[in-house]
Amino acid sequence: MRPEFGLSEKLKASLKRLGLTDYEIRAYIGLLELGSATATELSTRAGVPISRVYGVINSLAELGWVIVESGRPSRYRPQDPEIAARNSLSRVQNEMEEVCKHVIEELTPLYRRRGGREMPQLWIVRGEADLWRQTKTLITKAQVNLSVALPLLPQAVLQTLVPVASLMKEKGREVRVLIGVGMGASELEDLKEVAKVRRRDLSFGGGVISDSAEVLLILLDAEQHHPKAGIYSDHVMLTSLAQTYFDMLWSTSQPID
Repeated sequence: MRPEFGLSEKLKASLKRLGLTDYEIRAYIGLLELGSATATELSTRAGVPISRVYGVINSLAELGWVIVESGRPSRYRPQDPEIAARNSLSRVQNEMEEVCKHVIEELTPLYRRRGGREMPQLWIVRGEADLWRQTKTLITKAQVNLSVALPLLPQAVLQTLVPVASLMKEKGREVRVLIGVGMGASELEDLKEVAKVRRRDLSFGGGVISDSAEVLLILLDAEQHHPKAGIYSDHVMLTSLAQTYFDMLWSTSQPID
């Protein structure tokens, strides 16, 4: 597979923030280099498997990054980067507007009903061992849905998560897992069989939301990138906010091939 043509990590991360996958980035840069290409030519140039290239091109066309030219075979050329990027920015902004609207609609009645004065109950969890213990506890308590966003998955947590996700899958329940960029795909093979797994930058930390009723937010040590402290709550406002934020992260994350 051909590397991303010397793309800087910053540019690659920016394109992903706008919603492009690794293959879509490869294909768009390939078209910038070629100017115009058939699917076969682009597959060879960009290192995108021929079995995937048509789906990648169609996705880019829907996102406004690729222009389809008529002919047999069809040819494709890149959209102006400024136009394409602003199209994606507009789409992300519209999605976030909907997220904000949903949060306001759901939480304002609760705020008013409680007079706007209620203080949510919070518990501070300190120490890496206690944080992972509480993480496993929340995972095992999930019955309806489970949202996990962690920069890394220790083996003990993974051993807890996989059987829980397997049981929930059998019951038709949903388990979504966001993993940091530093964890290898080979370590996630068993998990991918029983849960939806995506990847994105989680350098700030992460958390676990169990049944949209309990949440554990985990903060990372900025230098060592290990869990430093956590905040647990079963308050409906905080869990709802955490779930909404997780959904936003999920919508801008990348599937793991």
